Amino acid sequence: MADGRALGEVFLAACAEHGDRRAVVGGGAELTYAGFAALVRERARTLDALLGPGLVNVGLYAANRAEYLVSYYALLVAGRLPFLADAKFGAAELAGIRTSCGVSAFLHDGAGPFPLENRATAVPGSSLTLALLPATATGAPAPRAATATCRFTSGSTGLPKCLEFTAQAVVSAARTWVAGTGLGPDDRVLCLAGFTNGLAFNTSLLPVFLTGAELHLYQGVPTSGGISRAVARAAATRLVAFPLAYRLLATAPRPDLGAFGTVTRAVSAAAVLDPGVRREFEARYGVRIADYYGVAETGPCTYERDPGRTEGLGSALPGVSVTVVELPTGESEVRVRTASMAAGYLNAPGAFAQRLDADGYYRTGDLGRLADGRLFITGRLGGPINLAGRKIDPTEVERILLALDAVADAVVFADADANGETVLHAALTAAGRITRTEVLDACRADLAPFKVPGRVTFLPAIPRSTVGKVRVTELRRLVADARAGGADGHSPELESNG
Repeated sequence: MADGRALGEVFLAACAEHGDRRAVVGGGAELTYAGFAALVRERARTLDALLGPGLVNVGLYAANRAEYLVSYYALLVAGRLPFLADAKFGAAELAGIRTSCGVSAFLHDGAGPFPLENRATAVPGSSLTLALLPATATGAPAPRAATATCRFTSGSTGLPKCLEFTAQAVVSAARTWVAGTGLGPDDRVLCLAGFTNGLAFNTSLLPVFLTGAELHLYQGVPTSGGISRAVARAAATRLVAFPLAYRLLATAPRPDLGAFGTVTRAVSAAAVLDPGVRREFEARYGVRIADYYGVAETGPCTYERDPGRTEGLGSALPGVSVTVVELPTGESEVRVRTASMAAGYLNAPGAFAQRLDADGYYRTGDLGRLADGRLFITGRLGGPINLAGRKIDPTEVERILLALDAVADAVVFADADANGETVLHAALTAAGRITRTEVLDACRADLAPFKVPGRVTFLPAIPRSTVGKVRVTELRRLVADARAGGADGHSPELESNG
């Protein structure tokens, strides 16, 4: 049996403490802490009746809104085990979660069909639908008795790994964030990240409620105008978002500067923020961006508290130990140890333990250094592309491509030519009219010849998870389809009109 009730009790205790204070705002919903708790208890009773005693593992597959929060905490209060699945997961990933984790029930947005065969059951009082999948013998391992919540890695390649977290680990992550960042009851947090991602899970899903602050939800496609309007409506004191959001705001043609008058800090994570974007955003809006470094498996690790610092990812949060270990290759790997670390991978037994060193530090796979107590990430193990003995950092090429006005998104990856030789491949989404020749000319102007992509493919969109990470398997499929259709960008005359 899962240990969700322990986490649910922490949440209900926070609601009892903060009573009539406003807790959640978004999508037309506005809940006080007392009202939030009442809805959670009612939903827990409803789900108990629908699920019966046998269905403990329940997937939550929906976009950010108040309904998501009510259902998540209701599952915990009811003693169920929530599996937080990325809303961008498709049928293959959901089928993998079903068979490898033993999840045969999913709560999902009722507006569209669930990707797998199921028996749909309406959830009274909710806009979510319960999808009950046909019974099957999966042989999936049983979760640990102390597991309270399960989350997934991005699933960019292969089957998403399922992370098991105890109630103690989740609460520890929340309290670490509160203590390390000064989150307080007067804060109004606008969160753009999906709750399945560590950025939102560790900064917003529980920490806000422990302190009696307000959580404001963003819905829809993020645009500079949409974000600015949401900030103004919430009178937000904190903005939690991925680097893409700050890039949109920094390059907005008509920025709403007044909307950010209440914001005291903006939090960025998942990728190192481009220094140019940081400078432009902070100069425009007068708001400091605080970098945050965390790992899905370990929870929050570092945060920049000093407003005078504009480089690096900050120093270790309370109770977190960060070290850098020199490897036999001469590279320096970042390793972390936290009280919010996962207990293991449910669907990859033993794999998590292999990532821990003899001192219990998690091997992040990130390359970096510590300077004056601050963490600097310099790359990834195995990150550079080896092209005929030359090491190429794909992000360097991507920066050149993204600087083009007619390019909306880009990713550079290693591909193979007809002879099986490695070739640099650039996949682009156009925002205007641009040719392959113009793309290559821009690269040749700023890059060494061996860094110029050998292939260019235009796609309607780059497939990304809610974290913003490229979904590599899907990307390669889309590129193959484009090439088969004659739109792979090999012809100098090929153009994209966005």
